[in-house]
Amino acid sequence: MAEQQAKSFYQKHKHWLLPILILLGAALIFVALIATQPTAPSRPAKEKVWTVKVIKAEPAAYSPQLSLYGQIESPSSSTLSSSINAYVEKRLTSEGEYVEAGQLLIQLDNRDASLVLSQKQAEIDRIEALIAAEKVRYQANIKALKIEQELVSLTQRTLERYQDLSSRSLASQNQLDEARKTRQQQALSLNSRQQSINDHPNQLAQLEAQLTQATAQRDSAVLDLERSQIIAPFSGRIAEVSIAAGERVRSGDALLTVYDTQALEVRSQIPSRYLPQLRQQLNSGKKIIATATLDGQPLALTLERFAATVSSGNAGVDALFRIASDDYRGEPGRSVSLDLTMPEQSRLLALPPQAIFGTDRIYIVKENRLQGRTIERIGDIRDSNGESKVLVRSTSIQPGELILSTQLPNAMTGLLVGVSGSQPDSPPATKPASAAARAE
Repeated sequence: MAEQQAKSFYQKHKHWLLPILILLGAALIFVALIATQPTAPSRPAKEKVWTVKVIKAEPAAYSPQLSLYGQIESPSSSTLSSSINAYVEKRLTSEGEYVEAGQLLIQLDNRDASLVLSQKQAEIDRIEALIAAEKVRYQANIKALKIEQELVSLTQRTLERYQDLSSRSLASQNQLDEARKTRQQQALSLNSRQQSINDHPNQLAQLEAQLTQATAQRDSAVLDLERSQIIAPFSGRIAEVSIAAGERVRSGDALLTVYDTQALEVRSQIPSRYLPQLRQQLNSGKKIIATATLDGQPLALTLERFAATVSSGNAGVDALFRIASDDYRGEPGRSVSLDLTMPEQSRLLALPPQAIFGTDRIYIVKENRLQGRTIERIGDIRDSNGESKVLVRSTSIQPGELILSTQLPNAMTGLLVGVSGSQPDSPPATKPASAAARAE
């Protein structure tokens, strides 16, 4: 029964069962062929060799320079203002002009000041006349005092005679009273004269004090008259002019600004890590020289001092350089780049910039493998060909070791390299005087 059912099922569905069976058989045959095919022997992967250039480590002593950016300043800049109320009569200079010390820059109308001076001088003359009159009066009182004393003696004797006559009834009471009155009046006159003489020093001192006050006022008026002429306080250059001829100015109004061209300085910030060396050199009395170029002209600079305060957010301290050049000094406010000569340091390596990876890493080549070394970056230097080199220091690098001088993007310790050429490059000779160290 079951066999008949199976035959019946096969007869009904053989039109689609047969293709499926054929496909399954083909798949089994394909899998068997793949599984039983012979395999080719695999080749080991070959490590890539990177061709690089190297230089020999040759430590030496260098005097690097620190490249800085600064701004020209003028500590001797003066804003001249008016000390009187007046009109501007003449303006004899303009912005940008060079002026000499004592040169007339602005003439203010001085007529009002002249009138005030005349009044003050007249007051002095009046007081001097009073002093002279007081001295004459004093001398007259001295002479009159002797006469007054004689008159008092005379009236006293007259009174005594009338008293004697009255006692003998030879003189009337009226005559006695009149003699007594005359004597008292003469005594009062003598007392008044003596008081005037005694008061002479006080009167003279008061007049002399008035004379001193009037003289001071006269001298002040003289100063106001002199200040109607605005004079250059020193030789320099006019930075700004704020007025014109005919303009009315008041006391305290700014007229112009002049700065001393011989006292210009350059202010530049020194990174903190360089400060100990520079302070030590400056305190020992050694000159610290810097050079700059402005408008194609060289500027000779000398480090004078460090700023006494540090602004918030600054990572260093401002240094002030005196401009030693005589011909050209620039203008205040201009920015300059300068190269500061640092003290000489020993056992430094001068490497090309491409030998530095990151900020503090280089690689040496040993047995055709790279080995990383940590370095301290001191600055930059220019060799005899004018090419920039980086000055570094590392205690882990020995003289004669080969330093990678090719910038590899995948540089790492253990990387296989091949040195191009038979001999490694040697660092070119350097000029210590032209060293240039970059501040980081």
